[in-house]
Amino acid sequence: MVSHRGTEDRGQRAGILLVDDQEANLVALEAVLKDLGQDLVRAKSGQEALRLVFDRDFAVILLDVRMPDMDGFETAELIRRRQKSRDTPIIFITAADASSDLIVRGYRQGAVDFISKPLLPEVLTAKVATFLELYKRTEKLRESEERFRLLVESVKDYAIFMLDTEGGIVSWNLGAERISGYRQNEIVGKHFSVFYPLEDVQSGKPENGLKMAVAEARFEEEGWRIRKDGARFWANVVITPVRDEQGNLRGFAQVTRDITELKEAAQVLSELPARLLQSQDEERQRIAHELHDSTSPALAGAISRLYMLKDRAQDWDTKASTALEDSLALAENVAREIRNLSEHLYSRALEQAGFVSAVRSHAEAFGKQSGVRVELDLPATSGRLPQHLEIVLFRILQEVLPYLQFQSNSQLAVIRFSSTRQQHTLEISGRPGKMDVIVLSSPERRKTGLEVRLAGPGERIKQLGGNLTISTRPGIIVRAIVPVHANSVSSEDVIEP
Repeated sequence: MVSHRGTEDRGQRAGILLVDDQEANLVALEAVLKDLGQDLVRAKSGQEALRLVFDRDFAVILLDVRMPDMDGFETAELIRRRQKSRDTPIIFITAADASSDLIVRGYRQGAVDFISKPLLPEVLTAKVATFLELYKRTEKLRESEERFRLLVESVKDYAIFMLDTEGGIVSWNLGAERISGYRQNEIVGKHFSVFYPLEDVQSGKPENGLKMAVAEARFEEEGWRIRKDGARFWANVVITPVRDEQGNLRGFAQVTRDITELKEAAQVLSELPARLLQSQDEERQRIAHELHDSTSPALAGAISRLYMLKDRAQDWDTKASTALEDSLALAENVAREIRNLSEHLYSRALEQAGFVSAVRSHAEAFGKQSGVRVELDLPATSGRLPQHLEIVLFRILQEVLPYLQFQSNSQLAVIRFSSTRQQHTLEISGRPGKMDVIVLSSPERRKTGLEVRLAGPGERIKQLGGNLTISTRPGIIVRAIVPVHANSVSSEDVIEP
């Protein structure tokens, strides 16, 4: 028979099971324990107690030893056999004349304590209260662990699992199954190196990761990992050592995230400025060829006809002759501008003779047009550079020289270019002699006009594995350094299918 006292909020109270075949004894127990404010549940036989234990959990069981049909010892033995209730505290209630053999038998059956009749209310309440407190603390811990377990198991975007001290997998979650393709029964017990490419396993990378986690209390890296079907994915991995209260290593917690899509997106974004610059170069080349091959010849024909008219215009009036002279001068000026624009858009000297020769011819033309004295420090002979490198270095030259003339009022431009086995270096400055590049790195500083102009070429240089530095103090100096074996895209960054 179940007490109805407080059953409406049973979920907020701990259950105390009172087992005795005598109604008077049950009433007495309830009277003593009612002030604890818990859910007091009656059972008048061992069989009824077993049914109740099967139905719910109890903080403590008060069990009378002497009952007909099934005594307290038999009841306790059956309660202990059930997995869920095997650790439930059982306090035996026995007669005052209980023998020592009876008490020993009770402890063997799992009793945590004995209380003799007649009951002392203060002693009974104190002992039950102790087990209630223990039960509540255990329940809080169990609920916390259960919430954590459910959280870990339900996470699908992260592989969260535990490793033993040697790297063996001891737990698994849905995210790990989704990312790796392994089910729990397929992977638990295996070494976590199963996720690494063969070359990483051979180099000892998995074990080194565990060692670094122990040494630094945390290890994080990004790299290739292998799914069950052999496909590769780019992963962010965090390994954290797990220690007990004494500081002894108990294993590792690993969190793995598949960031292949993020890496692909980052790669596309990082390549975008270079691709835009390449598209811009291709468009500039197309326009330059259009001007050179179509517009310039047509304009040259028009100028030729104007000269023919000039030869025949001796008898024209002064006004008509002047208009013709002006038209001829205007046409020749437009022809020069078109030639200059075509050369600026895409240097034919660069295309035909290479970078060093193009620098010489461009510097000579710039000096004549601007009046700026140009000093060159170039190799006497130079082989061709990769086309994409020649284009970006020449574009830097084209942007910096006008800036030196108009923005800094410099009357000198020094151009240096050198190549070693390791790198190519282009340096353009407005002062003679060697100068150090002083870069101002304050994030609040506004970019200079020159920095804005060179943003595209600078990104392209970065894509080639080099760097572009710009300084305006104490004088303008621009230095581009590019590795000799520069590629447009690093092979390490290629996302494999």
